[in-house]
Amino acid sequence: MPSDRQIQHSVSSLAAPLRYIDSHSLNLDQCLIGTGISKLTLRDSSSRIYLEQLLRFCRNIRELGDDRYLGLAIGSQIHLADYGMFGFAMMGARNLRQAILLGLRLIDLSFTGFKHELIEEGGTATHRMAPLLDYGDLLNVMSDREVSAVYLIYQELVRDKLPLVEINFVHLGGKSPSCYVKHFDCPVNFGMPFNEIVMPDEVLDRSVSDTSKESRELCIQQCELLISGLSKQSNLIDDVRYAILAKPGYFPDIGTIAEQMHKSSRTLRRHLAAHNTNYQELVNEIRFGLARDYLLTTNFRLDQIAELLGYSEPANFTHAFKRWTGISPRTYRMQHYERTTKEK
Repeated sequence: MPSDRQIQHSVSSLAAPLRYIDSHSLNLDQCLIGTGISKLTLRDSSSRIYLEQLLRFCRNIRELGDDRYLGLAIGSQIHLADYGMFGFAMMGARNLRQAILLGLRLIDLSFTGFKHELIEEGGTATHRMAPLLDYGDLLNVMSDREVSAVYLIYQELVRDKLPLVEINFVHLGGKSPSCYVKHFDCPVNFGMPFNEIVMPDEVLDRSVSDTSKESRELCIQQCELLISGLSKQSNLIDDVRYAILAKPGYFPDIGTIAEQMHKSSRTLRRHLAAHNTNYQELVNEIRFGLARDYLLTTNFRLDQIAELLGYSEPANFTHAFKRWTGISPRTYRMQHYERTTKEK
């Protein structure tokens, strides 16, 4: 079992607790006491924190706010948009099952301190979350945070309230266990071997939607980050780029984009040619920009990146990347790692 000094998360894992602090008018300086986290760290999106720092932060918040159900409140505020490229990747799934399985493969990019697995049997699907550590007096907070956050992700992915068979918790529920039934609107059991969300298995076939507020915000954030690194040509070019990026993992043909822009394919081709480019060049630069982001900011495997970029085979992605850069994606990632290691 890992120690809390081995588990690190992005500082973005504090986004929901910080929202809680703001909404409850708590003193941030007091919440940071003993955490080793500075306000400068909070402003640096590249910063990472140890799990023990998160635990101390949450313990401070719980004591200052006198909230025994802090985990439910925080977990219900961890949106897809807080997960960066992890959330962006999950949005590219066809259905909830594919999104969950992708999330399980990439779980290290989330904010978890639990072992996750999906179990399908007897007409039900169970998302199991087993604590990786002995959380002591914070077991309730961390378990509540984990289960409520996962459930919120489910709802944002399909943009609908999901029917639940039951929720199971490893803790005993505290003084007001009825608040859990109200929160999840389903039977809730306590003192169980695992934290679990149990659903009818047909729920996993629900399509992933891209129209929720949080999903749109995440797409906009990733689009703006990517497009800001591309050459500035014209408003038309950027409009086409945004349209290409509108749904992660899906690269529409020019006819689809032209229809969205209320033009004919022929007219759009002519306008792009007037700017010395064409549709396939724009698709390729978007794929290259996403490939760099995935290679440099995540630990996704090459076959996972290939899938997210719409390539049927990892070899096709490797060949395309070599055309763009002259080196393989594996070498590109390794050179970046070596360069940043030397700089440190």
